[in-house]
This record gives sequence, C-alpha cells and structure tokens, in this order.
Amino acid sequence: MVDQDNRRYAFLSATFLSKQYKSIPDETLDNAIFFFGAKRSWLFPTNREEMLEARSQPSKYLEFDDDFKSLVLQKKERGLVFWLLPDKSYSNASKFIEAITDPVSKENYRPLILDEDWWLTRFNSKDAKFCKDARSITGNFKQGDFDYDPVMELLYQSNPTLVPTLYWAES
Repeated sequence: MVDQDNRRYAFLSATFLSKQYKSIPDETLDNAIFFFGAKRSWLFPTNREEMLEARSQPSKYLEFDDDFKSLVLQKKERGLVFWLLPDKSYSNASKFIEAITDPVSKENYRPLILDEDWWLTRFNSKDAKFCKDARSITGNFKQGDFDYDPVMELLYQSNPTLVPTLYWAES
C-alpha cells in the first residue's frame, strides 16, 4: 500500500500552477516536481529574441507574478524543475526523473518507460489512470509532444508513487 501522505506531486503546467500555487500546501509545493512542457526562456527571457518568443505564446508567461517565478528558480536550484522544450527529449526527462529520490521508496525514481513495445504489448489499459491509448502515449514521447493525459500516464506507469497533477483541485 502506498503511503498517500509521502507521495510527490509532479505539476505539468506552468500556466495552471501559476494560477493556483498559493492554494497548495507549502509542504506539498516544496516537495513537488515541476515537469513543464515549456521553454525556460518563456518565463525567464535573456534577450530580445526570447522576449518576443515568450510574448508570442498563448500563455502570458511574462505576466506570471514574481513570487511564482522565484519559486520556479528555487526549485530549479534543487533539481526539481524540468523543461521539455526546446530539446523535446523524453530521454533527458527520464534522466531528470531518475536523479530524484522517491520519498515513498527512499530510492531514486525508475526510468520513464520509453519502450514502444512495452506500451503496445504489456500496458494494460484497464490499469490506466489518465490515458488508455498506448499509441497516443508512444506517439507523444516519440514526437517530443506534451499532451497532458499521455504525459501523465507515462509518469504514472513509470513511477506509480508520483502524482501527475494539472489542477490542484483535482488531485
């Protein structure tokens, strides 16, 4: 049985998190992983080109409040923030996850399951929590996309004690 109180949350959307982080308990937020499908430069542009690119995004990253941006930087210093873009590499995402200790098992998290054959032959959609379509999940990580449900299922199947989260109210 998984100790529900020790599980670590993985927040997937910088936009959604920026709107709700103040309502999340400090301990949960402090322990959480930020696993974003965005570019770091969209929140923290360092030149005019990055500023223009950030402004062109549907999310208004440059308008996120300073406290939230500070939180992201603090979490980054602790190795708890991952940006999928620009590399679109789930291999890098797996290395990121594997470097973090699971507070439940006290061991590092397992690698992300990036084996297409596993998803197509061993994945049991009856055990799915977020996405039942194995092809959607494999297509997502093979293309470097960041569709929320497939990413959440990938994280969950790879490490069931990790809690992929979009909206805090739903967790």
